[in-house]
Amino acid sequence: MSLYPIRTLAELTGVSPTTLRAWERRYGLLKPERTAKGHRLYGSQDIELIRNIVRLLNQNHSISEAVRIVRHGEGEASSALSETQDDWGNFQKLLLQHVESFNEEGLDGAYNQALSMYPIDLVTENVILPVLKALGERWASRETGIAEEHFFSAYLRNKLGARLHHESRRSRGRTILAACMPDEHHELGLLLFCLAAISHGYRIIYLGTDMPLQQLPAATSHTDAAAVLLSATSIKNSESLKQQLLELKDKLHVPLLIGGAFSSKENTIFDDAGIVSLGDKQNLALEK
Repeated sequence: MSLYPIRTLAELTGVSPTTLRAWERRYGLLKPERTAKGHRLYGSQDIELIRNIVRLLNQNHSISEAVRIVRHGEGEASSALSETQDDWGNFQKLLLQHVESFNEEGLDGAYNQALSMYPIDLVTENVILPVLKALGERWASRETGIAEEHFFSAYLRNKLGARLHHESRRSRGRTILAACMPDEHHELGLLLFCLAAISHGYRIIYLGTDMPLQQLPAATSHTDAAAVLLSATSIKNSESLKQQLLELKDKLHVPLLIGGAFSSKENTIFDDAGIVSLGDKQNLALEK
């Protein structure tokens, strides 16, 4: 029987090693074999088990409910949807409370707790993005609303950037070259995508914000990238950029992916040109 280290299990299931260890510790979900040096080894049954858990989480079951179902069957499920919504709602409230008090230590603890219970894709979709949206909607009505939004955005950039730097060195899968489009400085969505991609086994080369498109064909060749991902929320001169993207597509020999709100608005044009439009749901592409 083939056995795999935890890093391989993470890449095959999209669940980070940190979350896998937390599930093992908290729920006794996995019982790996050990090498002579104490390293965990997992079999094909563990891969199937974690994939079943992820499937249930994507169906809006909470992690505790998903564990009960895989152990006892669907008949043991009870009010899974409300329990999951409670989890997400509680994490959102907790993060907002720490943002309001500018408590970085508390914010870090709450975020890490969420990641110990759920894969990063789900935490991003159900906790981080709703909190960002809430801060963006209420900034004008609060005395410290702008400061709160800046505090949380700065925290995320530092947290995600450090984690991306740490995790990307371990990845050995296909390489994605990732950058924000010219004049685009909103990088949080792209950073979140990159971390999710790493958890699915991809290697990320992150080029940051405001990337000149004419540099990308050579950069792709030098890095042997399997795809290029560009992200943008809104573009001032969209007609000029669309033409540049079409020209870039002709020069690349790998798929060109466009993410963010900008791609949602222009998806017909991009799809007709063979450019893959991911819209705001960039993480869905990782399942393909």
